[in-house]
Amino acid sequence: LRHARVGRRMGIGRKVRPRSFSSGGGGGGPYFGSIDQGTSSTRFIIFDAKLTPVASHQLNVKQHYPHPGWADMDANEIMESINICATEALQKSGILASEIKAVGVTNQRETTVIWDKNSGDPLAPAMLWFDDRTKSLCHRITNELGGDPQVLQQKSGLRINPYFSAFKLRWLIENNENIKKAVDAKAAAFGTVESYVIWKLTGGHHHVTDCTNASRTMLMDLNSLEWCEELCNTLGIPMDKGLLPEKIVSNAEPEAFGTIQTGVLKGVKICGAIGDQQSALVGQHCFEKGQLKNTFGTGQFLLLNTGDDLVISDKGLLSTVAYRMGTEVAPTYAVEGSVAISGVGIKWMIEQMGFGESPTDIIDLASSVESTKGLYFVPAFNGLMAPHWTESARGIMIGWTHYHGRSHLSRALVEALCFQCRDVIEAMGLKPELIKVDGGVCQSDFAMQLLANLTEIPVERPANVETTALGAAIAAAIGCGHVARIEELEKKESVDEGTRFQPSASIDAAGKYSKWGEAVKRCEGWDLSHADD
Repeated sequence: LRHARVGRRMGIGRKVRPRSFSSGGGGGGPYFGSIDQGTSSTRFIIFDAKLTPVASHQLNVKQHYPHPGWADMDANEIMESINICATEALQKSGILASEIKAVGVTNQRETTVIWDKNSGDPLAPAMLWFDDRTKSLCHRITNELGGDPQVLQQKSGLRINPYFSAFKLRWLIENNENIKKAVDAKAAAFGTVESYVIWKLTGGHHHVTDCTNASRTMLMDLNSLEWCEELCNTLGIPMDKGLLPEKIVSNAEPEAFGTIQTGVLKGVKICGAIGDQQSALVGQHCFEKGQLKNTFGTGQFLLLNTGDDLVISDKGLLSTVAYRMGTEVAPTYAVEGSVAISGVGIKWMIEQMGFGESPTDIIDLASSVESTKGLYFVPAFNGLMAPHWTESARGIMIGWTHYHGRSHLSRALVEALCFQCRDVIEAMGLKPELIKVDGGVCQSDFAMQLLANLTEIPVERPANVETTALGAAIAAAIGCGHVARIEELEKKESVDEGTRFQPSASIDAAGKYSKWGEAVKRCEGWDLSHADD
């Protein structure tokens, strides 16, 4: 990439040696499969005994937008894509399915699936995590509970918001007559994506979810890691219809997830499941309290490891389970800042604005100018998430003049991704020693140097940026006993090199961040009655 070559000439990236994720051994078998089912694509990656990737295959999956604010996905397409990716990855590698010791599943969180228990067919399209058709329902529930969207945070760690699965589930029950009838007949099953995938792969024998995904439904008690009757009753979710997954299990277990019954992976055990952002935290080796990672995917997700402390934020952050690697260990918790726009903002510039044909084109435009010349872009396409949680916000460009062109706007978007990261870190009330990054945008040296400059914190990108899939492979390796416990991974030193980006003292980061804050205030409270003008 042109921006990467420019970055190397400027000396903005320094090689470092991050710790290993390997369990020892000399590579080769046994092998571990990782199903990474995301918002934009599905991947199957095969890892060797040292947890090094050896083969993979990826397929894009379609999102559907039938109405403003709605976002759907075909659950059948999810399963088809998994089967194709597993088949292709095995063919590329020459590895037999019988050589795969265990599979781990990682997935887009909050996305809601309801299916028929008898046929296994989805009863409606999967409702994606960023779908906001439940906005009015959330307002109604908030008002019924006294007007504070954080009223349930002590138990759930979350705030009342369309983001979370409970509201999607209730909306589907209330607005889809077929689903309502199936629920009343105890014939419907609910799950987030990993739950549906496991149910389908095991032939309907295992209706389970893991504690990281369950912690994003708003129906689980964060202390007990069990379905909470009080939360279910308050949010109108029936517990007597066999709707919820039968068990909430840890992220790494030898039997709880079952054995695959169909397809090319038939006979392989599933020994791990973990939500995608928590999986990236594990894959980034953030096992120590105070370590932070940021994943640049469709959105942008920062997780801070808080150890065994369940921290409830009053600054717009969410509390969640980071991981629990086995039934005999206590859970590790995290605080999270979820930002809606990252890769989807770049996609918007390509598809809606026609600024290029690929993300590389947008980064090239952004890196072709030395500054935005006072232009700020707040990509609040559908409101603002953490730490602002302002539904009435809408996108704004401010500081626009005759001088500005596509390059300045492209750079303003990349800077916006960096400022949103800083918003979350400021809300955390600390300055971490390092931001560990992964995801699509992080492959750009230019963007990562900008992130270091504007947050005033060093940024580290691993040599293997597929950390989400790696986290699921680690869970599977622990679940099947190949790795005894997560502490073993901490002791290994890596031979792989990553890249570290140091902040530049020549940038007025504080001044630019202050102006960004002013732009954010300007975009809030927009009168949505003008939306059809």
